[in-house]
Amino acid sequence: MPPSRSPFLHAPRLLALSALAFAPITMAQALAPQLRLSEADIDRAGIAVTAALATLAGTEGNGARFAGTVIAAPASQRIASSELAGVVQTLHVSSLQQVQAGAPLVTLFSQPYLALQGQYVHSATQARLAADKLARDESLFGDGIIARARLDESRAAARLAALTAAEHSQALRRAGLSSRQVGALAQAGSLSPLLVVRAPAAGTVLELPVQPGQQVDAGAIIARLGQAAPLWVELQAARAQPHLKVGDRLQVANCSMLRVIAISPIVNSASQALQVRAEQLDRDPCLKINAYVEASLLAPERRAGSVAVPEAALVRQGSAQFLFVRAPGGFRVVPVQASAAGGGMVWVHGAVEAGDAVASKGLVALKGAWSGLGKPAVAAPGAAGAR
Repeated sequence: MPPSRSPFLHAPRLLALSALAFAPITMAQALAPQLRLSEADIDRAGIAVTAALATLAGTEGNGARFAGTVIAAPASQRIASSELAGVVQTLHVSSLQQVQAGAPLVTLFSQPYLALQGQYVHSATQARLAADKLARDESLFGDGIIARARLDESRAAARLAALTAAEHSQALRRAGLSSRQVGALAQAGSLSPLLVVRAPAAGTVLELPVQPGQQVDAGAIIARLGQAAPLWVELQAARAQPHLKVGDRLQVANCSMLRVIAISPIVNSASQALQVRAEQLDRDPCLKINAYVEASLLAPERRAGSVAVPEAALVRQGSAQFLFVRAPGGFRVVPVQASAAGGGMVWVHGAVEAGDAVASKGLVALKGAWSGLGKPAVAAPGAAGAR
């Protein structure tokens, strides 16, 4: 009897077939090989083709709509606050009023402000006296009348007095006085407990959370100002809607155009919606803070020479994208660059023209033939006439 063959003798062949089944597409195969298929093979595999289109109806968008609320960008808001505590005496503005930079907002009666002015006048006087004494001692030291140690003491005292005066001067400027007003205070010495809080920049008074007679602490918010700046829209995107990415553009009906600037990586647990933030691209006043709006996704800019094909027709191999384009005797594999067109379509740029028949169904058989599995095999470039 012939010796029985061990099943392990077939292991190398099985391993080779397994490696072939999972072998990646080679660079030579990706150059634009010709897949030789007969009409019977195409019918059996259920391969269907779709014509590439030069234009798409409704290219202004894909019909996807997203709802959201208009909010102010953080950079467009400014806060006016008081450096010192006091009691509100007068309101110079009201909410929604336009103000210029430096305009008075509120006047406070502030005892700490009065005390700070007194400290500054005292320190400025001491700094002036110390400077005069230093000038005299330098003259006396030059004549050899006083010792060097006395001159050094005068210099140190003048420096400390100047630093104290500068510290009080900076505190007054932070409180709202200008350099000219601080200088006039040092000369005249007239003190006042009335502290005027001014607008740090031009804008609209969005909020004025104080009333006459109200006690406010140091650093308390006196007013919120909104500056002229692009607004934001916080949108909610459901999982069933098209995938948005940063840079996509949306159009608010009869209003502004938006650009997606951020997408949350976290889904809301209650609504299962994804938060998307879009920025207004113009200064159209049609958008109002806290307004509810709807925006439509705009199709991305189309590259010159691109044609539209179904998204299902794209074949991805790593980071590269390909199409199976109908050719005499089968299909050719064409590398392309794709971008979204909306409505299940994509714009592709490559060796594909409008009217070319592109495989959109039955791609499994074509992928197998492209990888060298089963029949028919991939014909090498230049072997179109081989049988």
